[in-house]
Amino acid sequence: MPEREFHLGQVVLSLRGRDRGRHYLVLRILGERLVAVTDGDKHKVSAPKKKNVRHLAPLEMTAEAIARKLAVGAQVTDAEIRGALRSLTQIAEGG
Repeated sequence: MPEREFHLGQVVLSLRGRDRGRHYLVLRILGERLVAVTDGDKHKVSAPKKKNVRHLAPLEMTAEAIARKLAVGAQVTDAEIRGALRSLTQIAEGG
């Protein structure tokens, strides 16, 4: 099975666990099997959730402004995360 590629600022969908069906943004890559994700609400930027990449579906959407900030080590806020997720997931749902 080919490895899934994840990158900073990418929108992902949780496939397993109590948070199944919830959208997150990739905050950090923690290795080959783990990423730190945030939704800016339940899992804040200050305390992201660690998820196994096998339990996530990478979507072809990226919050570009947030990805640029993360790449240079700049701080992002929970409000920025919530706004980006809201706008990107509404676009994907046709809303």
